[in-house]
Amino acid sequence: MRKLSETEIETIVGLLREGKPIPDDYKTIIFDTKKEYELIYADKEREEDILADTMAVPLQKVKTFRNGKDGEGWTNMLIFGDNLQVLKTLLQMKQKGKLKNADGTPGVRLVYIDPPFATRQEFRGSQDQKAYQDKIAGARFLEFLRKRLIFLRELLSEDGNFFVHLDNRRVHYVKLMMDEILGETNFVNEIVWHKGREGGASRIHSQSSAMPTEYQNVLIYAKRRDQRLWNPPLGPYKESTLQSIEKDTKGWFYKRGRMGRTPAP
Repeated sequence: MRKLSETEIETIVGLLREGKPIPDDYKTIIFDTKKEYELIYADKEREEDILADTMAVPLQKVKTFRNGKDGEGWTNMLIFGDNLQVLKTLLQMKQKGKLKNADGTPGVRLVYIDPPFATRQEFRGSQDQKAYQDKIAGARFLEFLRKRLIFLRELLSEDGNFFVHLDNRRVHYVKLMMDEILGETNFVNEIVWHKGREGGASRIHSQSSAMPTEYQNVLIYAKRRDQRLWNPPLGPYKESTLQSIEKDTKGWFYKRGRMGRTPAP
């Protein structure tokens, strides 16, 4: 890290006295962020300020669902309200030992979010009722989402997994944000979900002015990649697969492999 010259120090002191912002070129020298790189945009706040300045709200119990077998109440909650303020409340609950997994470990083991996609649109329901607005875009959208991602990171258990569902409009920005918030080494994978069309595979229509987007993205991160809990999503084999595999002393294999004996998964 290079040292500031006397002239640069006087310039920065003068800006501070006048209440003016410090140029970004000086921020990386003055403040040790311990980040190899980060996404820079207008009105980006410090993580410490976001965590400290966000107001918590009390959660009001409206209804308790009872288990039909033993009559005990569910431990999960459905919460209606400003999710940023609710996240601050949930973080306080975690710190007090009131938010924990079934095995007693603090926090939550899985976070899956499907935030707005910055489409600048207003969406309506099946009965033409107002559903929600998705009109925050640009730097405001990034900071809107980043604040919530920071709180969710704090809520995540040490062995937890974090899924972020987006589309091609903002996924590349959010990938950089997640690298910054959770660490690039904790990136696990990306799911490309093909939405498809009714009646078969997607097609590029001749009247279209651009290639259609038939997919969305899900970024997968871990709080600690080497500690994360992961149960592979395995399902039953198809009948056709069962009919084409056999087992011997070396394990399962396909009966009709190209090389005679092909190991089965």
